[in-house]
Amino acid sequence: MMPKIYLASASPRRRELIRHLGINPEIVVSNFDEATLDHIKDPLVYVEAAAFGKASAVANLHQGIVIGVDTDVVCPDGHILGKPESVDAAVAMLRHLSGRTHTVHSAIVLVDSTVTPHRVNAEITTTRVTFADIPDDQLDAYVATGSPFDKAGGYGMQDEAMAFVASIDGDPSSVIGLPLVPLRQLLSIWNVTMFAEVPSTE
Repeated sequence: MMPKIYLASASPRRRELIRHLGINPEIVVSNFDEATLDHIKDPLVYVEAAAFGKASAVANLHQGIVIGVDTDVVCPDGHILGKPESVDAAVAMLRHLSGRTHTVHSAIVLVDSTVTPHRVNAEITTTRVTFADIPDDQLDAYVATGSPFDKAGGYGMQDEAMAFVASIDGDPSSVIGLPLVPLRQLLSIWNVTMFAEVPSTE
């Protein structure tokens, strides 16, 4: 019998993306406190630790295969950009990214809580995104939509910010928040059935 699949994320974008693999997971928001990772300065170490923390917190409460994901935007100077907490912070982030190339790291961690000790598998995807120069009026108009405030780096590849993107070197789904190719590969290793019929949400 196929284990139940859980997605340790409240992100509607990740839920929509995972459905492209024919999977309709149960959504369980992790109570993992990412502030416990503030001491980690290496972005690659950070994203994997955050994804593992989210998945493990859910796996400790539910039996099945838990998918944890974390995505971080890294400036050319190596500074990790989280989610902006104010209009000024969002504007500052986007101005910093304007006309420059930044890096997006997305980590996927699978935790199988049907076995003891829990089985774990992980993958990190790195994508480089180059923004065109963003005119101030367009930047301000985008921030005014409210879209930046729940997104690392203050922008969403899938929304109006697509107009800011000059080029992408890597996986666009990784920038949105859930790299589909490595996730499919990880699930295949564990013989998880994909591309089955997914019930409509309408």
